[in-house]
Amino acid sequence: MKDENPAFVMVAGDLVMGHWGPTGKDVMKWADRYYPPWAKRWKDHGLKVYAALGDHEIGDNPWPSYKLVPHYKEAFRRHLKMPLNGPEHMKGTAFYWVHKNALFVSVDVFEKGRSKQGTIAAGVTGEQLRWFEEVLGNHRARVDHIVVMGHTPILRPVRKFSSSGMLTVKGRDSAFWRTMVKYDVDLYICGEVHAVTCRQEDGIQQVAHGGLIGRTTKPNYMVVVVHKGKLELDLKEIDLLNGTGRLWQQKKGNGPWDTITITEERKKEGFTSIGHVGIIKQAGRRSFESITGFFDEKDNPGK
Repeated sequence: MKDENPAFVMVAGDLVMGHWGPTGKDVMKWADRYYPPWAKRWKDHGLKVYAALGDHEIGDNPWPSYKLVPHYKEAFRRHLKMPLNGPEHMKGTAFYWVHKNALFVSVDVFEKGRSKQGTIAAGVTGEQLRWFEEVLGNHRARVDHIVVMGHTPILRPVRKFSSSGMLTVKGRDSAFWRTMVKYDVDLYICGEVHAVTCRQEDGIQQVAHGGLIGRTTKPNYMVVVVHKGKLELDLKEIDLLNGTGRLWQQKKGNGPWDTITITEERKKEGFTSIGHVGIIKQAGRRSFESITGFFDEKDNPGK
């Protein structure tokens, strides 16, 4: 990633394996153990990082009780130090920033509610939705592009690997998605599923991607090059060989493989492109061109 020379890196959640209960004190204790090395890894390579909140950062789904979630969110806020410009109840877990001619918004999809996941209903509603719409409205005329990051996919179905496959409640019918359509968002980046699926609806490109290191054999990242009237997206992947033992993890039997290896031959080849698309914006119209790999939806999971 450093060799790509990015302005910054975006990580759509699942940074740690945060099974840190059963008390708020336990959460803070283990957050002090896990988060500093995670942040240091980026700092050691001179990379600025913006991270979204994932379910692994708040105890993992499902949530029979909500009582520890505020402690988990406070730990994330304290250690990750994301911008504090979000709605009052989500300072540091929902936020935005502007870089040159583009607006970036990271949302906290882990709202208190009722769903199949228990006391959390994944989405952007209520006060957060009002804040989200205000941010988009205030910046739409001043930027060329808008990119939104959240942990859970909205468009479905998507591939999944070593994941529960949690999705945003109501999907394309959600007020969250409709708001993105209203304000002409270009790109929605999400994680959760630890596998790659690219879907485009209503002029918005959704990219679900990533890979849980220590689980997956095919980690990937996406390079986004921003121009005045164009976004170029290029997904890149490399093959790993995982070990046979497990590292200790707070949740028994859930630890990652003890080693990861890249063969010498694969190192020479490096990361290779697994999908490309150009999002062209001219005269108020958007088109998708130079489509290859995962951006070609013909092999996507069926609806």
